[in-house]
Amino acid sequence: MNDAAIQAEPERARPAVDIVGADGADGADSEARPVVVVHGSMDRSATFRRVTEHLQDRTVLGYDRRGWGRSRSLGGADVDHQVHVDDLSAVLAGLDAPIVLGHSYGALVAMAAAAAGPSLVAGIVAVEPPVRWLPWWPADDPWEQTVRSAAAEGGPAQASRALLVELFGPAARLHLERALPSDLAADGASLISEMTDPTVDLPRFDPMTFPVPTVVAAGSRSAPHHREVARRLAELLPHGRFAEIPGAGHASHVSHPKELAQLVREIDLIEEQRP
Repeated sequence: MNDAAIQAEPERARPAVDIVGADGADGADSEARPVVVVHGSMDRSATFRRVTEHLQDRTVLGYDRRGWGRSRSLGGADVDHQVHVDDLSAVLAGLDAPIVLGHSYGALVAMAAAAAGPSLVAGIVAVEPPVRWLPWWPADDPWEQTVRSAAAEGGPAQASRALLVELFGPAARLHLERALPSDLAADGASLISEMTDPTVDLPRFDPMTFPVPTVVAAGSRSAPHHREVARRLAELLPHGRFAEIPGAGHASHVSHPKELAQLVREIDLIEEQRP
């Protein structure tokens, strides 16, 4: 078979990038660095609207990762961690070194993309990144156990319900009452795919040489291993700092948006102080 007969694979469609929040861009300071939001599992960019209320001096951009929200149709069995990293890298390449705010799985994506292209990022706020290959991450993550057990009992929809209860406790009831069974099933399928993706366990950056200013944050009420890994990771980073968000659980972008926005602003201060 000659080269002409070999057909190139079609280019993979990428998630659309939009301004997060209704008013964030209206009063944006042209001198302020933009912010790119990368959400975690069982989430979407729209849940960061409360954070944008405290960042109205700058443009905040976000997108729904493959398999979630408006990008649900872009998910599938061939979507692994590297695909999410490639998506974010493509977003960053079109901007002027923004600050990246990554939450949970999204924080892991953000750090991997920054390691691959340090010049594309001014700094990162990484909220409870699940760095599973660090020695302080438990061999049996309690949430992973919950998802596996629920999926075995009732399939993807049950896995979604179980994790939402773990995340929000009694407050999850209202969300579950409003959710369509088809949406729970679709989210559960993406959740199981991300949690069972073996490539998430591959180290994609070296904490000891990580070149980008990074604030690693964790809520004081989050799971002990989330707090421990966040603190230990920050200690390893040459330009890292650990920030505890008092009273917050894992979803600090929902419960403590002002505090999270302040951590984004801290990256500006770090940049100003760098030689």
